[in-house]
Formats: sequence, structure tokens, C-alpha cells
Amino acid sequence: MDKSPHYIKMCESAKVIQKQWKPEFGDFFVSMSLGLTSPCQPIMSDLEKKVSYLKTIKAVWLPRQDQLQEMVIENYATFWDLAIAFSNVLMAENASYFDNFDSMEKLWFAFIMLEKYKKKWEEGEWV
Repeated sequence: MDKSPHYIKMCESAKVIQKQWKPEFGDFFVSMSLGLTSPCQPIMSDLEKKVSYLKTIKAVWLPRQDQLQEMVIENYATFWDLAIAFSNVLMAENASYFDNFDSMEKLWFAFIMLEKYKKKWEEGEWV
């Protein structure tokens, strides 16, 4: 699981993804009210699962790789088809763009944002 400041920034900046979050046990988040020094942790209690509490601490959801894949699987017949599409996008004209991501979460996040929202990560924001 990527818990790097770079991944946190990518997640925080993707408001369209953050709005989709329906907190569940095991979801990872970081409290922005404590800044980037806040440890990334999974939801473990009923209190942490409450949206009102998460808003209070300015929680940013850090989707796991499986959660990212679930965001687009409905566009593909099988997970195999999704894997092929992912591979094709990474190796096509966007190959140099994807070289900038050093974890699977970052790669999948960039893929989701490009495929679903036509946005790229440039200079610290989605454009």
C-alpha cells in the first residue's frame, strides 16, 4: 500500500474520487487536519467509519489497488480485459507519462483518472 506524500497528494487532489468514498473497515486514510505527518491508517472502529468524524479530521481516502480497479471494472467484461486495457494504455503514446509513477497504486490511480475523467497529473494537480 502506497502511503507516500506523493500518493496522498494525488488522492487529496482528486475530488471526484474523494466524493465517491463510502467508508468501510480496512479503508486507508490520512488526517489532513494533522498535516502530512499524520500516519496513514485503516478504519478500525465505528467512530472512524462515520462520515461526520472523517470530515472533522479532514480525512483523505487512499484507495487500495483493488478499490481502484473496482472503479472501472464495469467498463470491461472481465478482470483480464481490464488488465489488457491497463497494459495497452501504459505502453501506448502515454508510456512516458506513466514512467513518473513509482507504485502500483499511483499507476492505477493515474490510469483511472485518465480513462474515466480524461485528467493527467501535472505539476501537483489533476488537469
